[in-house]
Amino acid sequence: MFTNSTRILSYAMLAASLCFVSCDDAYDLSKDINSDIQIGQQFRVPVGHTDTIYVNRIIEESETLTQNNGIYEVTSNGSTDTKISPLDDVTVHNFTPALSNIDIQLPQIDAVASGSTIEIGAISTSGFYNIDEILPREVEALYSADFKGGNVITTLSMAVNPIPAGIDAITFRNLTMTFPDFVTLDNGSNSFSINEVTLNATSNTFTCDIPVASFDITPEQQDQYIFTRTDGRKYLVFTEAVTITADAAINISGNISQQEMEVEFEYYMTEETVELNSVAGIFNTDANVSSEIAINNIPDFLSTGNTSFTPEEVYLYLDLLNPANIPGSFDINLASIKGNKNSGCSVNINVQADAMNNILLSNFDAHVDGYTTTVEPSLVNLFQFVPERIEITSDDLTLASTNSSQKIELGVEYPVSAKYKAVVPFKFSNLNIEYRDSIDNLLEDLEDVADKTNRIIVRATGITDIPANLEASVALYDIAGNELTGIDTDVSKFKFTAAPDGQESTNELEITLTEHDGSNDLERLEKIVYTVFASSTDGITLRPHQFLYIKDIFVELPDGITLTL
Repeated sequence: MFTNSTRILSYAMLAASLCFVSCDDAYDLSKDINSDIQIGQQFRVPVGHTDTIYVNRIIEESETLTQNNGIYEVTSNGSTDTKISPLDDVTVHNFTPALSNIDIQLPQIDAVASGSTIEIGAISTSGFYNIDEILPREVEALYSADFKGGNVITTLSMAVNPIPAGIDAITFRNLTMTFPDFVTLDNGSNSFSINEVTLNATSNTFTCDIPVASFDITPEQQDQYIFTRTDGRKYLVFTEAVTITADAAINISGNISQQEMEVEFEYYMTEETVELNSVAGIFNTDANVSSEIAINNIPDFLSTGNTSFTPEEVYLYLDLLNPANIPGSFDINLASIKGNKNSGCSVNINVQADAMNNILLSNFDAHVDGYTTTVEPSLVNLFQFVPERIEITSDDLTLASTNSSQKIELGVEYPVSAKYKAVVPFKFSNLNIEYRDSIDNLLEDLEDVADKTNRIIVRATGITDIPANLEASVALYDIAGNELTGIDTDVSKFKFTAAPDGQESTNELEITLTEHDGSNDLERLEKIVYTVFASSTDGITLRPHQFLYIKDIFVELPDGITLTL
């Protein structure tokens, strides 16, 4: 928008130059003028007007620059693929602790009626796990681990061999096997109970299977069971008891032949090692996001080096697939790059487990159907200038279970994909746009009058509905490219005031060139380099049908000219 507006200035100045050319034909000051003719003050030459310049004639739409609901916006895309490398397998040794046998002291009984029951009381035995296993290097905390192939089937066996004479049967009531509290059985608890087990002479052995489902270590137990060694790796370490308790009773059939009875316990599984299948916890993976969004086909007035502004709205759409069954988070690092200029910010992203996460990063609480918004006000820093590209990188993806059922499989590679779309509507505040251009070949146009006056004024009327203030500065050069310092330039009256919303702003424009005494720089003037600035602290929206129009342009020699014929 402002490129054309500034080009209009170029057209105006060029038209002024052309005016001098036409002045050669219509007002040839070297011919047909006798000594009686005086050309006095306010000598003017009208030079016409410009066409109406609409923004959509200046901004060429492209894949990057499009319209949305009548507002221009930059839209650009990028994508990246990465992976979570397989976590190392873990084998747990010494999985079945050895239980101790117990001796039950029997009462002295000489003559008791057959079938009588005598309570022995509480009995107990125990054995100890002694596990010390290295965990995958990615593990920061381990909340849960289950086993390859499903539940680990362990077997508990009890036997009294032989049953002492005089005892018809031995009964164990409320037989309970209790594991460390981080061991979870298939019943969801850490204990296994049987209401009653009876051994007798014909059946003096009892055997049952106890499925072990997983290890579950609460956050509060991390320091108790998870240790960091000098190599920096985490280890699962515990020496914990497995206990068996019961209430024993004997049925008497006669005199008891001995004073004690040994109860044998065996707890075992087919193999003494098991492999972990999947784990839940906190894992610093090696998954890194790295992508780039190119920003192309941006109008010159926005991409020039000294342009600065604050976008009112910034949107970065992120569609990220987290294939693991554990939620994740990482810091997205964003950097705008243009030459040796860069600006950036960092945003923390949370991603749900085993899902495509549609996340909208914005500088305000925007709502877009299908997207979860993360608000980060510093996103506007990315567009303090229009970048050539936006670089998107991340730290390693951290996976963190929120419960023990969210697990990641060991030895499995997980592909991660991410797609990006950056959208920035042309709605700005604190706008500062600078555009530079030049008017050339003035030496020939001014040769008839430059030596006859020391002041030239270009006047015009400018009309616009652009809601931004426009100002200009100029620099003058000779044909060799040397700056001319013998001419004062006054552009204090070449300004467009910002148009009120939905209305037009009409402005009387004026540029004055005044030659210093003793200088002949007007005669050497070849090029006018002008810079137009657009600035506004209020919000500005660029729309296709905004316009700038300059009419009634003329050149004035306000002091007249003196001719010696």
